[in-house]
Amino acid sequence: MIPLKNQPRTQKTGYKLGHGKRTVDLKIATWNITRLFRTGSCQNLVDVLDTYGIKIAALQEIRRTGTGQLKVGEYIIFFSGLENRHFFGTGFAIHKSLELYVRQFNPVSERISVLRVDTIPMNMVLICVHAPTEVSTNNDKDAFYEDLDRIYDKTPGNVIKIILGDLNAMCGKENQFQPTIGRESLHNISNDNGLRIISFASSKNLVISSTTFPH
Repeated sequence: MIPLKNQPRTQKTGYKLGHGKRTVDLKIATWNITRLFRTGSCQNLVDVLDTYGIKIAALQEIRRTGTGQLKVGEYIIFFSGLENRHFFGTGFAIHKSLELYVRQFNPVSERISVLRVDTIPMNMVLICVHAPTEVSTNNDKDAFYEDLDRIYDKTPGNVIKIILGDLNAMCGKENQFQPTIGRESLHNISNDNGLRIISFASSKNLVISSTTFPH
């Protein structure tokens, strides 16, 4: 699990694509892009991804309306947003070399979208999320985590599941949470959003990797 924000963060993994015909290193990133509807913004995005060799990027605050996909340079951008407002929105940017291995894009909402990639020995399911901020109402937070819990649980168990995106959370260094969060947080005390993501992660036997490894 990679709850990161504000700049592209990467994690490189080696998986076989398709039916074992080739093995590639997949550099996967997450980026709160803040807007992707203004002139030139899509080209700027793919230029950065190409520079860093990122094959898949989970994107938050795309702010494009509706759902769909578009091709920009070497990448295909899948997006899920609100129908009539340039606000929120999640999705993925996929390098064109992986297009044949994308089995499904599920635009759940403006805050959650899911990408299924054909890898072996198990498929990979990436869940891109953008959680409500710390000052949001409890109702908004509860609704988000109810949706995330439902999406995670209904995904078949024989896949690699990775949740990544902007959780708007501050995880601390509490001893009782270290099996889930590790020891590398920049904060000492978890806030409400931090406690929520820790609770979710521990209930699913997940690890929050952004506080597990040193930066």
